[in-house]
Amino acid sequence: MSILIRLAILGAFAAGPAFAQAPPPAPEVPPCRPQSIVGMTVRNITPGLAASDPRAQPKRLWRLGAKFLRSLESPVAPGGDQALVIVAEPDIWTINTANGIARHSVDPGPVLEVRAPIPPPGAPTEFMALEYGCELEFVTVRAPVAQRTIRWGGVNAGVHTYSIAEHSLAILMDDQRGEPLMISYIRQGKPVLVLRYDGYRRGLSDQLDLFRPPPGVTISEGKDPPPRQPTPLD
Repeated sequence: MSILIRLAILGAFAAGPAFAQAPPPAPEVPPCRPQSIVGMTVRNITPGLAASDPRAQPKRLWRLGAKFLRSLESPVAPGGDQALVIVAEPDIWTINTANGIARHSVDPGPVLEVRAPIPPPGAPTEFMALEYGCELEFVTVRAPVAQRTIRWGGVNAGVHTYSIAEHSLAILMDDQRGEPLMISYIRQGKPVLVLRYDGYRRGLSDQLDLFRPPPGVTISEGKDPPPRQPTPLD
């Protein structure tokens, strides 16, 4: 049985007792504000998603503090369109790196902070505190004890679960380094999202140029409301 299915079953099992009673109040997870740059490469490997699907391609993400985020998708095809989104609150730039065309918009607020939740729309509100760059903070508060340990890529990884009714999160962590390896969101016993981390680094040197448009792009001002703050799986 694949690790994906085992994680899904474990998450569903953990959710089982919650059908019979209301969940206890969820402890508060602190707002995601990384003190130094966090960089990662993620891939959507949800069962049923074709490997050729654009959503299944690796995507890179950088995050710093409450106001900065950079998301870079893989090219649609070799030499084709490539989406880059840069957020430096309240400014948001959406850029096609293939042709150097960019659109600038301004977040109207009132809260000028980046939010990058991992679970998809429709997941419980309590799950939305699980954000890219602050996975460890979520696990520390809401799933601090691994339910089991498995061998993963040469390390002993802990499986941490958190459930509300028919919804479950199964978070595979390198507990020694405090880094995520895989996250599964399960609803009614079936995996809705399985996210694999192909790379994860905290404490990167402060390169604030990551959160500015690259030189040479042509920027136009957007008149429509700014888009929803992006996540790597959009």
